[in-house]
Amino acid sequence: MYIKTFPMQPYGVNSYLAWNADGTALVVDCGGQPDVLVEHLQAYSLKLTAILLTHLHHDHVLGVATLAAQTGAPVFASAADAVLVETDSDSPDAALPAVPPFAFKDIRHGRATFLGEPCLVLPVPGHTPGHLAYFFPKTLTAFTGDTLFRGSVGRTDSPYGDASLLLESIRSRLLVLPDAVELFPGHGPSTTVGREKAENPFFAPK
Repeated sequence: MYIKTFPMQPYGVNSYLAWNADGTALVVDCGGQPDVLVEHLQAYSLKLTAILLTHLHHDHVLGVATLAAQTGAPVFASAADAVLVETDSDSPDAALPAVPPFAFKDIRHGRATFLGEPCLVLPVPGHTPGHLAYFFPKTLTAFTGDTLFRGSVGRTDSPYGDASLLLESIRSRLLVLPDAVELFPGHGPSTTVGREKAENPFFAPK
């Protein structure tokens, strides 16, 4: 699996394009600049087969409607996050850009297959009620959205956030993965499970 990171404005959200040698591709989250993804898909003759959403905060879904319309790719997310679409609750202290509506399929926790590879869809609530992480054991990669960052964790001061639940989700679902797993978060640089266990101030031994 090849992975390219597209930091998107506004809010500096990471949108990820992953693809295989056979030309099939998927996107994880899509910020406000979907055209750069479409251009890359076209330039490299890639076929988008899925749009996976870690959660439904507006910064991670601004471009989903456009990307889905231009590619025909199905969108997958947790129905437990639908309340966020109704309330635009991520940033209570700022005017939010309008999110074009889009349809998505409720994805169940557990085993799935994307790009011909096994994928574990992991529930990691706390930042949002239905937050998901996508772990690909064959390539030792996981897309973690706004749960675990390099040296930090996701915010929980917005509506529906739960700090204790977030930390427990990370401990029980992400830090139990092999140390070599590379984590691709919703903002900032990638990291590894081993690094966060050793250095993240929320989890490192005192």
